[in-house]
Amino acid sequence: EKPDFVMINSWSYFSDWLVIFSSLFLKTKLCLRFDNPLSHEKFKSKWKVFLKKIILGFLFRKVDYFFYVGYENRKFINFYAKENFKMIFTPHAVDNDYFEKEYQKLKDKKEELRKIFNIPQNDIVLLFVGKLIKTKNPLDLLLAYEIIYNQKNIKNISLVYVGEGELKKDIEKFIKEKNLDKVFLVGFQSQKELPKFYSLADIFILPSGLETWGLVVNEAMNFDLPIIVSNLVGCGPDLVKEGENGHIFKAGDIGNLIDSILKLINNKNIYGQNSKKIIKNYTYQKSAENILKIINL
Repeated sequence: EKPDFVMINSWSYFSDWLVIFSSLFLKTKLCLRFDNPLSHEKFKSKWKVFLKKIILGFLFRKVDYFFYVGYENRKFINFYAKENFKMIFTPHAVDNDYFEKEYQKLKDKKEELRKIFNIPQNDIVLLFVGKLIKTKNPLDLLLAYEIIYNQKNIKNISLVYVGEGELKKDIEKFIKEKNLDKVFLVGFQSQKELPKFYSLADIFILPSGLETWGLVVNEAMNFDLPIIVSNLVGCGPDLVKEGENGHIFKAGDIGNLIDSILKLINNKNIYGQNSKKIIKNYTYQKSAENILKIINL
């Protein structure tokens, strides 16, 4: 068959390049969608960036349409491209309809859900969802929490980790050493169970060191949660509006993370409502509609 358009989501595999060269041979319009953020490129060595400029410079000149997922991703395309390309916004999204149904089902059950997991009813609950691995920086969040809890003497605050990973034992050891009886590790949870944790939480935090996007942020925003992310979480510039629905802190800066948490404690309800408004523009439908625009271009 000879299609009118071909879309690929990567250049990392041999099969990707087979599609690229086949498209060139057949004179098929080539579309590219990926989520690399420019903010991560500063951690790569100069020779790697130089090599990527050669390889991606060649590839990007062959692409007819770029489907970019967000602000940092668009900057990445502009950095490695030498010409102006047709770029179409196709946002990274989750199933907002599903999460909205779950939100409506659970929004009045916070007290009941906290009782199930033995989380204090009147506490401010911080939530982390993700693998307990180095790139996600779960220990940074724990360090920040411990300082708030012990040194700043704010005792009506709990921390919930949803996920498994190699750092779980380190987290458990730190909890024991610092006598942190309000930190809860609930392990891996299925997509079906996740809404319960978004519903019982007050603030969602993703402190990752390297995160191309962070779809858990999309999910959390569907539950009226204010958001804190590091400046290396790809979705930050798109989904987290400073002073409106959350804060962006410098990755690895514990003091900066603490300040962000303290700022949100007193404004969490207003910020959460703003999250819900923002995430309405990040849907599967929006991506599909914009992809179809190429037919009329």
